[in-house]
Amino acid sequence: MKFNSKDELKEISFEESEILDFYMDNEKVEFRFNGATIRPGNSQNARFQDVYCGEIQLDLEGAKLARLVKEGMKYFDPDGKLLEEIPDQDIEGSDREEVFSRLKGGKVFTTVEAPVKEGYGIEWGIDLPRTEEPEEIDTYWLCFTYQSSRASWDRYCGPAES
Repeated sequence: MKFNSKDELKEISFEESEILDFYMDNEKVEFRFNGATIRPGNSQNARFQDVYCGEIQLDLEGAKLARLVKEGMKYFDPDGKLLEEIPDQDIEGSDREEVFSRLKGGKVFTTVEAPVKEGYGIEWGIDLPRTEEPEEIDTYWLCFTYQSSRASWDRYCGPAES
């Protein structure tokens, strides 16, 4: 890859990025996205503005899954009265594998830097189409701690829209 950015995740926005591929083993996580926005503070961005890049590979080294959560929901009637509340649900064991298999095609809606004692922490808010009803989505929070990150991409696609 032509451009390589090390430990600069806060200078890259993955919001609205589609996940093309995901892989995780004992201490490594790999994402491939259809694109991202490289912020002006990134060492690989020579412009003074946000710039879109094409397909981007993100590797997290020394990574550990801290938590996987399915976001809950609240249903209200037209008058604002709470009808039903579904709490957040921690995803454990083999249920995690089912969610991981669905990440391909999911869309990141936000990333949050998470404070940790050592290394780095990141929380990904991801919308995933439901298997049985693809027009419906479930929202998950994928939380990792990691020691280092490397983002790589081949080209820029132009300035990001304000």
